[in-house]
Amino acid sequence: MNVLRAAAPITVAGITLIPIERVRIDSGVLPRAWWLSAAKEAVAVVLCGPEGPRAVDVEGRGRPVDELLAEVPGLESLLARLPPL
Repeated sequence: MNVLRAAAPITVAGITLIPIERVRIDSGVLPRAWWLSAAKEAVAVVLCGPEGPRAVDVEGRGRPVDELLAEVPGLESLLARLPPL
């Protein structure tokens, strides 16, 4: 499994931050063992302020919000539930 997901929003100084993270879970069976590996890594942050949502990746480069809306299940409904600023 390798999916993008939105983490819990955080509001700081009137700006809401929505972390976007990649979750990877792998497992397998060897002749004498079973293994499981899980990892979570930051991918981007959606910043929601008075000028609307913006997104930046972990290197600080701008990223299209529309791209994240297409890739991250539930992000659109999460943005819709945020209170207006």
